[in-house]
Amino acid sequence: MISRINIAEFRERLTENTKYGNPKIKGTPFGAFFIFGESNKIFFGTYGKNKFELTKNFIFQMTPYIISGEIQSKNNIQTEVNYEIKPIGFGYYLMKYMLLIGIPIFNLTLYTSSAPFEIFKIANLGLFSMAILHYFNMRRLKIKPENDFKKIFEI
Repeated sequence: MISRINIAEFRERLTENTKYGNPKIKGTPFGAFFIFGESNKIFFGTYGKNKFELTKNFIFQMTPYIISGEIQSKNNIQTEVNYEIKPIGFGYYLMKYMLLIGIPIFNLTLYTSSAPFEIFKIANLGLFSMAILHYFNMRRLKIKPENDFKKIFEI
């Protein structure tokens, strides 16, 4: 993809909008250690002269995706940006499968305590509706950083 800004301005915007740190840690429960610091920056990650790895700089919510890419100067007024959005291993699988593992465990707990059938229906309806909302939230967590990235770097 082509950015409408030159490579020097691209690097400047990268520095202005990114809190420096390992983005793979931010996408796991260990990201809670980064609560204090520069929360006004949009991205969290590492960057060099021609490569970058960014994730959203959320304080209270894990972001299980990394925007990883390379930049090259196309000419004096444009920058060629090649990037991809990848899941962060542990954080991605934790968020994706936590409810799928939790639902059978919750049902097993209700079954062993001999709960009435009405409780099963109400609890499972709530859990499955949470699973559906969680699916759409995971899609939003993938699309939102890419849209912010494209807006800031004018891609």
